[in-house]
Amino acid sequence: MRRILLLLWLLLWAPGWAEQAKIDQLLEQKRWSEAVPLLEEQDRVQNSDAGSRLYYNLGLCYQHLNDLGRARAYYQASLRRNPWNSNLQSNLALLKAGLTEPEPEETWTQTATHCAPPALLAASMLLFSWAACGFAWMYRLRPRERWLWSGLGCFALAALSTTLWFAARWQPVQAVVLPETAFLMNGPGGEFTQSLNVHAGNLVEVVREQGDWAEVEALGKLRAWIRRDELMMVP
Repeated sequence: MRRILLLLWLLLWAPGWAEQAKIDQLLEQKRWSEAVPLLEEQDRVQNSDAGSRLYYNLGLCYQHLNDLGRARAYYQASLRRNPWNSNLQSNLALLKAGLTEPEPEETWTQTATHCAPPALLAASMLLFSWAACGFAWMYRLRPRERWLWSGLGCFALAALSTTLWFAARWQPVQAVVLPETAFLMNGPGGEFTQSLNVHAGNLVEVVREQGDWAEVEALGKLRAWIRRDELMMVP
């Protein structure tokens, strides 16, 4: 029975290990164009469960392939899941240094969400909530000041973790400009006049969508329209 279970386990997991080993080899050999299809297939399979490492590797490949739009989108997706990756921070800063247009400024809640990954915030929320309940129960059994202050401290940390977790989950919809030069329009259609232009890699916030067009907040606080096929939503 054990052998059958082991065989089934190997049949299920061995292909994934072999594919990941091949991807790691391609990345180590800097064969970026060959690694991209395998990484994108992983992204399609994992869908919303894709992790920070996968998106970072996709961003790295596209940055070396000089596709700044897709590189920026995948780096932003990786940043949302793990803001502690120092290589990601360096590569993203290098990419942003080459941009000439201003971008929408982050709110304090968006900046605060970079302090920890959402998964860690969720774990902290549960842990401190349980700790607060535990200290409250101990204080009820034997009222001591240390139990009271410990419980209040855990409650405050649980509230902070909850606030940051919700802020991370409900960030504005972000997208990245893909073409080397894309034109912002005064309305959702080619009959409207051109406002300004933006370049590949520029981050915008999507306000709403209408047909083949999207209204975005770009270049600081400018509201304008751009074709949806010229944008890549941040996963």
